[in-house]
Amino acid sequence: MNYNNDYQIVLGLVLALMIFGVALELRFIAFKGVLQRPVAALAGLIGQVIFLPWVTLLITLMLDLPAGIELGMLLVAASPGGNLSNIITHLAKGNTALSVSMTAVSSFFAIITLPLNFTLTANLNPITHAMISGSGELKIDSLMIIKSMIVLLLVPLLLGMVIGNFFTGFAHKITPFFKRISSIAFIVFVAFAVGGNWKIFLDHLGFVFIIVVFHNLIALTIGNLIARLFRQNEGNKRAITIEVGMQNSGLALGLILTQFQGEPNMALVAAFWGIWHIISGLILVMFWKRNSPQEGN
Repeated sequence: MNYNNDYQIVLGLVLALMIFGVALELRFIAFKGVLQRPVAALAGLIGQVIFLPWVTLLITLMLDLPAGIELGMLLVAASPGGNLSNIITHLAKGNTALSVSMTAVSSFFAIITLPLNFTLTANLNPITHAMISGSGELKIDSLMIIKSMIVLLLVPLLLGMVIGNFFTGFAHKITPFFKRISSIAFIVFVAFAVGGNWKIFLDHLGFVFIIVVFHNLIALTIGNLIARLFRQNEGNKRAITIEVGMQNSGLALGLILTQFQGEPNMALVAAFWGIWHIISGLILVMFWKRNSPQEGN
């Protein structure tokens, strides 16, 4: 892959801007929402933080895939929910407040859950373990991953929340700018990254795309089943399904570039996830939008 250290710096700044822009609109009441809806939020977090990473491990153990692809799947599965899940949930007439609560909590605790889940699952898979062992091509440094999480996620998240909650008027003024500029910057970055590695993307398009579609379907299914298991109403079920099925693949891509030297197969999995989970989310919106969920707990 056409990769250099400049990618690390640029993508890190872009991701920090995106998370900061979203955090400006994230109110502390979102965390209070977890206490108000403990069962619903717990169901979603169990599906996302426990079931998805470990079901993904089982899938990688059953499939004979290149080590980099399996490692990319495990990293995406260990990532917190993506902020786009809140928008998709709203469009799908799901419980948007619940979606925001789950995204906020999973993002906040990802500094612990992501390196823990990823390190454990990657080491339990013989193929990925060989790749990340001392004699392998890569090496997992949990401490460095935590440091990256602090820079890429925790600092912009907390900074944005502080400004959004204590300087609300100022936050309202700057939020549109940060969201617009960060989104444009991310699109430009991805365009340059794809352009610089166009042949690699074309060569792997079909195979990796099928894997990502399958993996995303599994994630959505886990979300839906866990919501049914916890006997959630339709609005909560939609929110949980989407939350578990839409991972923060941008964060995963940032970690791949900063911690794994832009390993091509890992990067492809994260990049295709970032595209496909939006498409699958919009498909769900089209399927659900004609049916408004019934009110109730």
